[in-house]
Amino acid sequence: MLLFYQIMWLDLGGVARDDKGRFLIAFGVNTMHWDISQVELMAVLYFKNIIREGMFEAQGIIIEVDNYNILEILQSAMNTWKVSKCIEDNLSFLLDFKQVLFSYTKRDCNKLVDICANLALKNSFVWDDISFEDIPPSFLFCLKEECDSLGLL
Repeated sequence: MLLFYQIMWLDLGGVARDDKGRFLIAFGVNTMHWDISQVELMAVLYFKNIIREGMFEAQGIIIEVDNYNILEILQSAMNTWKVSKCIEDNLSFLLDFKQVLFSYTKRDCNKLVDICANLALKNSFVWDDISFEDIPPSFLFCLKEECDSLGLL
């Protein structure tokens, strides 16, 4: 049996906010992979590489994904932890947060993450300060729109 995989360059992105919805950090990474579902999971796993110490002080973390299969994998891992105190090493960083919630979001409601993924086509990045001069206006405009809708500004 022959199996053929089409290896593609894919871009993943993520945005982290505090428990009040305020911006903490954003990232975009260009990576090679053959499974779009795995890329969604890779975005969650990449977050552990950029966590800043103060982020653990938040009341918890909400991880929004736009892929039901990945949502189920993540929820299953946390449920297994609650029952057997066993979790995969690559997800163990989630245990450092006081609370972890997983949520499904429609792809078109995840504009900031989409912008980050598209910007990763050019270069990988991590932004932990919105005053950083290299952040494009499109990201800042979308962030402002979301903050306005949440009543944060």
